[in-house]
Amino acid sequence: MEVEKFKRGWNLYHYYLTIPVLFLFIVINYYSRNFKVNFENIGLMISVLSFLFGFLVNINFSMILSRVNSLKTDLAAETGRLITLFYLSQRLGNKFHERVKELIDEYTINTLRDYTNYPVGRDVFYKMTNELEAMEMKTDFQRMIAGSFVSNLGDWEQIRERLEYLTGKRNEWALKFSAFLLGIILIGLLFLNRGDTFTNMLFIILSTTIVFIFLIIEDYDDLRMGDYIINISNSEQIFDLIGKDRYYPQDILSRVKLESGRNYRIGVYGSKLKKEKIFDLRYNPAFKSKVKGIVGKSENNI
Repeated sequence: MEVEKFKRGWNLYHYYLTIPVLFLFIVINYYSRNFKVNFENIGLMISVLSFLFGFLVNINFSMILSRVNSLKTDLAAETGRLITLFYLSQRLGNKFHERVKELIDEYTINTLRDYTNYPVGRDVFYKMTNELEAMEMKTDFQRMIAGSFVSNLGDWEQIRERLEYLTGKRNEWALKFSAFLLGIILIGLLFLNRGDTFTNMLFIILSTTIVFIFLIIEDYDDLRMGDYIINISNSEQIFDLIGKDRYYPQDILSRVKLESGRNYRIGVYGSKLKKEKIFDLRYNPAFKSKVKGIVGKSENNI
């Protein structure tokens, strides 16, 4: 299986940058320790800016966490619908069931691979709709099951549309910009307020914390945290149910627990042809070295 225009991720969080930022503020504080500015009412300005900054950060986090909670609910609902469709298709003929199983596998791979671009799963829904004519409806029981299948298919599409919206949505740039601007000004005032050892340490700690808040907001807004882990867990459940080896893109291998002796499908991206190729590998002590070797070759061959 190969996929065009796959976006390669690095599996890095923005908040990892907090540590170098901490050292940067330490260096700035050390080399500017003799820099003094007499600025009246700087304490009052810091207090006012701290209140405004905290207010805007609270709004940003409230919007992000509300979105993440909605995503978790809809991801669970989608998994439930896919499982129901799989079981219902078993009563509607072997050919139809096998086709539904393959489409569920394809959909789960597509949405796990490119979670922030959920529309990649839209074509699978259209394919499944086109397969309805292959259902066997020889008995009243099968006709009842077919009606239930179509009803669940419609419910799944509504959930999928919400997931498209939620994964593509971002916080209002004006709110983020305002919070970032106030944070930068606040860092500047903390720098000007330095003098003794206590205020110097306060500058380093608070400035680093402000940057950490910025980075956490970005990580949540980019869906790098929280609900993506739920999506991975739900995908594993679906792969196990339909009898397919679990699939993972290479950039999320560090987030999952691999079991010794188990077969996995690993998606490896090749930068030359801008494609992903899926390799079947068995997990063992040499698994990581095999993946690294495949990744190295993929840079030139895939």
